[in-house]
Amino acid sequence: MRKDQIIENVCKTLKEDKVITDYRYDHFEEYEAIPPPFAVYRRVAPQNFSADGVVYHHGENVDLELYASDPEEMATIMEAVETQLDASELFYQLTADTAYIDSEKFYESLYEL
Repeated sequence: MRKDQIIENVCKTLKEDKVITDYRYDHFEEYEAIPPPFAVYRRVAPQNFSADGVVYHHGENVDLELYASDPEEMATIMEAVETQLDASELFYQLTADTAYIDSEKFYESLYEL
């Protein structure tokens, strides 16, 4: 199964468990605006492993963005996400501290997988 499919399944489980309100691939349309918590994921440029002009491993990278109203809510979401990712045995990395987006009035965290 591809990483983006695994991440979609993680998001689906989080929605079913009412950890997040909803999720989308890449973005929500403006008319779909929903309050946090929600998630967005997308495939990003792969990092292939190669040597001597030959690709030995085709990389597949996915970003998972989480949005929440407050830091406590974000901590709950992150714990649920990391539990799901650990169970799927995917390597992941939280790439920055949770940041407050003043213009949107919510917090964001970004995972790279």
